[in-house]
Amino acid sequence: MAAQTFDLIAGDVKNRKFAPVYFLCGEEPYYIDELANLIEQHALNDMVKAFNQTIVYGKDVNARQIIETCGRLPMMAERQLVIVKEAQALSLKEDEEKQYLAYLKHPVKSTVLVFAWKHGTPDGRKSFGKEAKKSAVYFESKPLYENQVAAWIKNWLSQKKYKIEAQAAELMVEFAGNDISKVVNELEKLIINKQPGATITLDDIEAGVGISKEFNVFELNNALAAHNKTKAYQIANYFVANPKNGPLVLVLGTMQGFFTKVYLCHQNKSLPDKDLASVLKVNPFFVKDYKVALKNYSEQKLEEIFYILEEYDLRSKGVHNGAMKEGELLKEMVGRVLN
Repeated sequence: MAAQTFDLIAGDVKNRKFAPVYFLCGEEPYYIDELANLIEQHALNDMVKAFNQTIVYGKDVNARQIIETCGRLPMMAERQLVIVKEAQALSLKEDEEKQYLAYLKHPVKSTVLVFAWKHGTPDGRKSFGKEAKKSAVYFESKPLYENQVAAWIKNWLSQKKYKIEAQAAELMVEFAGNDISKVVNELEKLIINKQPGATITLDDIEAGVGISKEFNVFELNNALAAHNKTKAYQIANYFVANPKNGPLVLVLGTMQGFFTKVYLCHQNKSLPDKDLASVLKVNPFFVKDYKVALKNYSEQKLEEIFYILEEYDLRSKGVHNGAMKEGELLKEMVGRVLN
């Protein structure tokens, strides 16, 4: 059976079209949890769950226990549901693998068995991985690239009947990266007291998530782009005083990404903004920020900045650093970028 998409599986589940076995795996746990929860929500009604629903964890069970559970007949219901959470912890020793393979080839039709295998996929070269792909409804949850998350946030909120400012979405990405579970958790807190149709703003992010709309890595990049030394040093000092809000590893990563895009601007400066946004993989709204930086940083200076960032990345890991603390490193690095 070919790998299936989230939307296709979710659609079938909501329409109560169930397969005997689901194998949900991948690096991004959010969609694995979403599908497992959907199946749990729709496979059985609340009246029969006590008799027909079994949830176990991979580290606590063996193949015999799972397969014996799957072999039971449902009680006063059309089907029973067995969910194996953290399935990546299952033992796949030879004798157990044989039992799983036999079941995957001939599953019990009145049982819905769900493997929720997080933080990776089974080895596709081995029999278990091959049979899971062949016999089960197989879904692989792949992580988003960080430059895809802002659009994902906008789409997620749109489905909930909300909107978000472009800068607010970018600020959320800065805070949560591409950890979709973390993003959703924060978004749910933001919309809980808002009416459908409302727009999430920078003020909402500051109040609800605790990220300063003035002192964050996003604004540091803008200050550096404009070569605004006063603002850049203010933000650096804020990070020194509030290290959880601006850890050096986060600042380094976002600055690297920012100046890489500025470098791409130099190489594609003749393109119209829409096409340039596509090259940079950013919302067209932000092209103007990179064009500001384009005027203040030559290609030669950008190459020097990349060396500076690499140096401070090593120093943050203790290489040729001496006794300087992280905050001192950050301030010194910002100064060298600006001068």
